[in-house]
Order: sequence, then C-alpha cells, then structure tokens
Amino acid sequence: MPRRYSFIIADRDSGITHRFTLNIRYVIWWGVVSLVLLIGGGLYLNWSISSEMEHLTLRNAQLQIEASSYRVAGTELSDKIVSLQTGMTELAERVGMINPSIQAVGNVLDGSSVNSLQVSLPDSESDKSAFDLLNGVLKTLDSKLQVIRQGVAYREALSDATPFIWPADGWLSGMYGYRPDPFTGQRDFHPGIDISTRRGQPVYSTATGRVSTASHNGSYGNLVEIDHGFGLATRYGHLSAFAVSKDDTVRRGDVVGYAGATGRATGYHVHYEIWMDDRTINPMRLLVRSRPRSID
Repeated sequence: MPRRYSFIIADRDSGITHRFTLNIRYVIWWGVVSLVLLIGGGLYLNWSISSEMEHLTLRNAQLQIEASSYRVAGTELSDKIVSLQTGMTELAERVGMINPSIQAVGNVLDGSSVNSLQVSLPDSESDKSAFDLLNGVLKTLDSKLQVIRQGVAYREALSDATPFIWPADGWLSGMYGYRPDPFTGQRDFHPGIDISTRRGQPVYSTATGRVSTASHNGSYGNLVEIDHGFGLATRYGHLSAFAVSKDDTVRRGDVVGYAGATGRATGYHVHYEIWMDDRTINPMRLLVRSRPRSID
C-alpha cells in the first residue's frame, strides 16, 4: 500500500481546488488508539458498574442483618419488659405490698398490650443510642430484680424455718425459766414450756426442717429434734410414740409424734424447746397461733 493518499476538492463555480494528503500509517495508528480507548473505557465502565452493584448488594445485606438484629433486640426488650412486670407483680404478691416502682411501670404500660409491644427500628445514631440505653437500663433493672428475688426467697425460707405455731392442743402447765423442780422442789431452770394434753394427742412440727433425732433420750423420754436451718432447732419431749424417723423432712404442721409421759415426767404432756444459735430461748416469744389454754 502507498504510504500517502491525496484528496482533491474543487469548486465548480470558482475553479478553486483544495488538496489533502494523508499518511496511512498515522491514520491506522490513531484508529487503533481510538479503538483501544473505546474498548478500555467500556471495560472500565462495566467494571465500575459491577463494583457499585456488588457494594450496593453488600450494603443491602448488611442493612438486612442490622434490621434483623434490631428486630431480635426489640423482641428481647419486649420479653424483658414482660419478665420485669411479671417478676415485680409476683414479688408484690409475695411480700404483700405494692412498690411505687411497680405502679410506675404499670402506668407506663397501661393501655397497651405488652405481649404485642412493637419496637421501632432506629433511624439515626441518636435513636440507636437511646435503643442501647434502654437495653442497658432493662439489664440493670433485671439484675436488681434478681437480687430482690434472692432477698425475698431468703426471707421466705427463714419464715418457713421460724417456729411460730403451737406444737399441740392443750393447756400450759410449765413455763420457760426458773421454777421449783416437780420432783425435788428445788429451784431449777426449765429450758422450754410444757403443754399438758391427753395421751396420744398429735404433736406437730412448728416449722419446716429435717429431723435430726427421733429416739429415746434420758429425762426427755422419747424425743424428736428438728433442725430448721438458720441456727434454729426445736425439741419435742416425753412422746408416747414417733411419727417420723431421723433425716425425714417435715413441714410446718406435720405430725412428728404423740403426747405421752416417757422420761422424767409427772403426767401426759409435751415438753417443747426452741434453740437459736445453740442457746434456748423462750418459746413464748415466737408462738403466735392456736394458743392453748393456760393453767391460770
């Protein structure tokens, strides 16, 4: 091929001509460069669009995960609110009082169904901070509620272990403290109270506990001793027969034996003692129910 081409353009009217000469090598070179630039630009545009699409797809997936996590968090917050309200209501019933904080939560939740509580997804960083703050407050309240529950459970256990009912029906024939000994007449310390009754009358455990002794024991005769925990124990002496055995668990009001006159006794009665921290105390300080008749 020739290296150069000439083009002549003539004007019919004026006869003026114009001559153009082109170098074919330059034309081909520029054509190749233009084609390369066109193809490269297309490839870059395609890569850019694909990259942007991948970024948008990834961002969409992230938003879906965040939305799902907030929905889960919203459900958890709703469940926590339900749990807190239920827990505080339960505690109010157990302690027999209404706490002002329970009323406050009740007022906030009044008029809405807690079980269908809808939690909106946060639209901004400030909303997200408020969302996290609410979650933190609920966690704090839940931890404090657990502490309160433990305290109430402790008081309930102590209440179950406190002997406050009378161990038998009858009448008081002996008081706690110093008195003349019924056999010798000498001044002697009596570590419990005596409740006189008919032979064979049931004797009841005055609190919940575990039987530590159910056997004959010298002057006590047939003796039942119950360990109630918290340093508390009770003794029931002079029984005619046992209704429990060692290591049995008994609750307040369960029959542990039957009244008799075994051991050092002058008649049918129940000798009853309360021990606190390895010392006897006057049972009259605790006995408040089913008060028997007094010998006076």
